[in-house]
Amino acid sequence: MNDAGITEAINTARAHLGSGRYAQAEFIYRQLVQHFPTVPELNEELMESLFLQERFDDSYEAFRAFVALQPDNADSQFETSYLAAMRTVTSQPWPLQRRARFRSLVQLLMQTRAAIGDIAECGCYLGLSSHLMCSYLRLENAGFRGAGFHVFDSFQGLSAPTMEDDVPADLECADQIEAMCMQGNFAANLPQVRRNLAEFPDIEFHPGWIPLTFRDLPDRKYRFVHVDVDLYDPTLESFEYFYPHLAPGGIMVSDDYDWPGARRAIEEFCRERALEFCVTPQNQAYVQRR
Repeated sequence: MNDAGITEAINTARAHLGSGRYAQAEFIYRQLVQHFPTVPELNEELMESLFLQERFDDSYEAFRAFVALQPDNADSQFETSYLAAMRTVTSQPWPLQRRARFRSLVQLLMQTRAAIGDIAECGCYLGLSSHLMCSYLRLENAGFRGAGFHVFDSFQGLSAPTMEDDVPADLECADQIEAMCMQGNFAANLPQVRRNLAEFPDIEFHPGWIPLTFRDLPDRKYRFVHVDVDLYDPTLESFEYFYPHLAPGGIMVSDDYDWPGARRAIEEFCRERALEFCVTPQNQAYVQRR
């Protein structure tokens, strides 16, 4: 297949995918992936064409085959846990760059093993990151059923963005980020998330809007807090509540440092308190309580 033929095949496959002709798109993508097995975009679109046919196992198998060819797949525990979590909550396996972000998340969690306290997640969507973190906590304690793990979520998607969430026009992927900031995005209802996390029946759910769900909470310590709420207000309010409750050695991480509103909130919070924060290569910002 020459360059012109490859370009034509890709364009045809993408036209099928965009028009809902998923089986036709799959057929072309399978041929393309045979020739270019390590090209992320082609693999992602193959996974998408399968997922949209509700052939979830085939989509995850395409993900597994792609990961097997990657040079950074030496952590078999992570790869097994991540794939199992995606299967359990029926999460799409793309974009592929999320994999490194989730691996970084559990690495940060494991850094807090010596700290004493509960674990919280603000913003869970389908429960993928909660499932993954609980799987790692079960490695620490084979009898772990979710006790001491807290999920805070509106279960109605994002709140309305404010002016602090304005996306600069010159920001890379500005249109995509602005579309994702829309009110109601990333909504999954509580019964669905409970089912997704049924392996861990002792998880405590706190449905409602941040910061209202923080009211009247017991004065407990947390060893790890994962904040994935995307927008300025809930990010700032999460940091303001949880940072004073972090145990010594505890870590609080935001998944959203590449979102303008969350970045403003983190930088403002840390600047006002003269706190240093770190940013992972995956654009997760975190602070550790000394």
